[in-house]
Amino acid sequence: MLMSMQSTNIVNYLLKALIICAVCVHAFHHPHSPTTSLVERQRSNLFTKPMQSQDEQPETKQRVGARVAFLGNSILYYNDCPRFLVNLGKGSSSDGSGSAHYRVEYQDSCLRGGTNLAQLWYRGNGMMSHGFTSDAAAKGKEIGDVGSPTVQDLLGGPSTGGGNGDNNKWDYIVFNDHTQGPARLDSRKATQETLLEYYLPLILENEATVIIVETAAYRLSGINNSKDLGSAQEFQSLVREGVQSYVETLQTKLPKLFPKPKVAPVGTAYLRVHDNNHALWETLFDPYDNFHPSPSGTFLQGCVLHCTMFGSPPPLPSTEKEIVYLWRDARVMHNVKHGENRRMPSVEEAEYLWNVANDICSETLS
Repeated sequence: MLMSMQSTNIVNYLLKALIICAVCVHAFHHPHSPTTSLVERQRSNLFTKPMQSQDEQPETKQRVGARVAFLGNSILYYNDCPRFLVNLGKGSSSDGSGSAHYRVEYQDSCLRGGTNLAQLWYRGNGMMSHGFTSDAAAKGKEIGDVGSPTVQDLLGGPSTGGGNGDNNKWDYIVFNDHTQGPARLDSRKATQETLLEYYLPLILENEATVIIVETAAYRLSGINNSKDLGSAQEFQSLVREGVQSYVETLQTKLPKLFPKPKVAPVGTAYLRVHDNNHALWETLFDPYDNFHPSPSGTFLQGCVLHCTMFGSPPPLPSTEKEIVYLWRDARVMHNVKHGENRRMPSVEEAEYLWNVANDICSETLS
């Protein structure tokens, strides 16, 4: 009888083992069968799917340069200074590849001809009316290639009603006022108030370094109702004083550890050329209106902006072909009469202007 009971126990043990094996085989082939609970599936996934280590997470795209926003008027849009600055920082290779000087990764702008910063805030982008469009747009390959429609769209995050957002903050915000604006006390004060009331919240939200362009006094005294501003030297001194007041006004309201605003001394660089190479100075202006920049003027302006932002000059182009190529995707160039060739800076002139920009920035920004 004892033997019979032992045999029965052994049989029962074997039957249970077979049942357990069958269930395990079924679960192996059907881990998420309809009878498997959600909790069981989640537990199963913890073990059947290896967890990614931090090193195995998808890599975030590395930034290769700064994000720069431009706000202002035709002093910036003539010869497309925003795109020119991108190309200038890439270096002079014809394809722009492999350069260690890719200093501006991305740019966008809100520009309107003839305006000051208060008018730009209220009226927004005016570039469609100025023909600010690329060759690709003319062929139907790009739509609205004119910059952001408003200041808020360009700079604004969610809290200010704009569309920029925290993931696309700007590293630098470049401003230029109407050239005569900082030269007169009443318009100077009005711009100071505009900067604090409207622009300051967006500057803070972006945590950006502000660059204010000291624009150049006109080539001809008295044009555009500027007779009261005096000679080129007197006019430039007033502009420089006014732009410096903008920087100081902003500085009083910025947090202690916030990046300090800077003046890009473009007009001072123009004046250095005026004093040492007057013939070249005259070529810095559009020959038909005598106040907008020519390509040579934009070259000097771009070099000054690059030195102001990054503390060093851009790569220096070494051939005329490389100089022309810096404007390969410009949306607007300065005017030329029908049948005339557009005058570009020569290699020697480019080197001279490059040195002036570097010298002026070293003197004024140190």
